[in-house]
Amino acid sequence: MVSAMAGSLSASGAILVAGIDTWSSTTAPAVTNTAAGITATATASTSSGAWSITDNVTDPGRGSSEDGTWGTFDGSGTAASTVTNLGVENFTVTNGRPSAEVTLTIVNGGTDDLNLAAFHLDVVAFRPNAPRTYALNVLAGSDITVGNVFTSPTTAITHLGGGLSGHDQHDDIDLDLSALADSTLSPGETAILQIAFSDGTGSGGGHHLFLDNVAVSGDFVTVPEPSSAILLSLSGLALLGRRRR
Repeated sequence: MVSAMAGSLSASGAILVAGIDTWSSTTAPAVTNTAAGITATATASTSSGAWSITDNVTDPGRGSSEDGTWGTFDGSGTAASTVTNLGVENFTVTNGRPSAEVTLTIVNGGTDDLNLAAFHLDVVAFRPNAPRTYALNVLAGSDITVGNVFTSPTTAITHLGGGLSGHDQHDDIDLDLSALADSTLSPGETAILQIAFSDGTGSGGGHHLFLDNVAVSGDFVTVPEPSSAILLSLSGLALLGRRRR
């Protein structure tokens, strides 16, 4: 009883730790939303060429998500952008390129432990030759468990068959990080997370993959100060002694 009380943690609900819902660069998009104390950066690449934020001049927002959520996560007060008529609102792998990735580096610069909860994204393919298989990997970290977190079935991402209907209605994907053996970033620790897309055919004009609303959620946990833990322990001992008497 005493040990459980002394080691107890108080945790807030899941919040948006870091998220991208507008795309400022084809290779190093700025992370547009971060929680207090969090520093985050991103890089992006494809197997040939680069991602696009201007793939369609006459319909520049094509492929951006309008649902306001990160995957299915509402952001706990930080909604994703619902704008769909600007090029920088979408991120696109064009013309069936075989593979592509976006990597997020998250640094806990706060004073509390950060438990990573999930990785979120909105994604849909315009035509079937796009890279429609996805995998989430932890590439590196100060202490977090490194390796593959999840790999989807082959070509799991929905494609629209080239129709414009639904180009802003993406697959909402949430991938669990809490099941990792260690998913906690202590103050000063870093995690590098990658969402990778594969199995594009390498050919086909207009066989695009549209990505939006990429985010990581989690919650901060506060460990009692040593003096607080001692007081809790003494209180527990007192209660235990009173119960025995």
